[in-house]
Amino acid sequence: MSNGGAIGFGGFLLGLGAGYLVFRELNLAINSVAWVLVIIGATIILSAILRAASPGLGLHRVLGGLAGGLVFALFLTQGIGFFTSIAGINNGYMPYKSTEVKTYTGASPMDSVYLRLGSINGQITLSTWDKEEYSIVATIDARGFTQKEADDNLAALNKELTKDETGAQQKLTLLYSSATFVNNPYQISVEVKLPAGAKLDLDLTSSNGGVTISDVDGGSIVVHTSNGSLHLDDVKADTLRGSTSNSAISGTAEASTCTLTTSNSAITLDIPSTISGTYTLETSNARVDVTGGSSAGYKLDASTSNADVTFDIPNMTYTRNTRTSKAGQTVGFDAAQIKITVNIGTSNADVTVDRNVSLI
Repeated sequence: MSNGGAIGFGGFLLGLGAGYLVFRELNLAINSVAWVLVIIGATIILSAILRAASPGLGLHRVLGGLAGGLVFALFLTQGIGFFTSIAGINNGYMPYKSTEVKTYTGASPMDSVYLRLGSINGQITLSTWDKEEYSIVATIDARGFTQKEADDNLAALNKELTKDETGAQQKLTLLYSSATFVNNPYQISVEVKLPAGAKLDLDLTSSNGGVTISDVDGGSIVVHTSNGSLHLDDVKADTLRGSTSNSAISGTAEASTCTLTTSNSAITLDIPSTISGTYTLETSNARVDVTGGSSAGYKLDASTSNADVTFDIPNMTYTRNTRTSKAGQTVGFDAAQIKITVNIGTSNADVTVDRNVSLI
């Protein structure tokens, strides 16, 4: 590597390291991010001036590398959502709006219901009720640079619910989709109610919005969103998979197999421990807290960096026991009637697993 290249790369590493240490501690608003970009832009301009004034000193390479490192650190710690918001991808700057409240209802007499729901730029709230019916209420906002464009965008959106009752399971499919990612004109919030007496299979997808699931006894539950929280309130399933980014995952849930992943945000999970299950929880730059019931046997494996792992579980025997990484199980785990296996990974934040006698 040439001397000039080494100087520039050193500046990049300096900016990346310093920016990462600072930005990971911050939850920046859009205005704050704009100010950071102003500073980075000023650094680039100063680099160009120094290059013209003193081309032999190499200071411009340091500043250019520093600016590049800061931008990359900002992306790593704050996520792409900030940049897309600044660019207008989430349609906030389109001045005209057309709104429709679309309601889908029908009988749901079967013992098993499958719902596949795909939304755009909005929250999904799903719960159960004591009716043999389904209800889906969607509030759809379509934006445009003119009122006609907003109206046309609303008319162009597919809003049809398809229903299949040919088998033993009622299948409901509602997929909102847009061909545009940049300047996506739609924001859709959906509230769903399904019969409490049915076994529910769910496949829910959204973006830039949270998902809340309450009082559900399910078979397979799959939930994906981005830049929005995932909250589980009294959810039980055979398999449970949930993912988001830059937002928290929380609630009370149990499943035979459960995988929950996010980034740059905490995971807080209460496991009632009435059934055996294996739980995999992954995040970054945020803590993970798990609370289980008192009657189960536990097999735990957790790792972090630059923080502490704590298993506040009686009668643990360890196969690995350091400050940042622990693995072990309770005495008699193999003979326990209910076995809870938890695997946790995060970075730069604590991990805590404990038991609560109220969660039995």
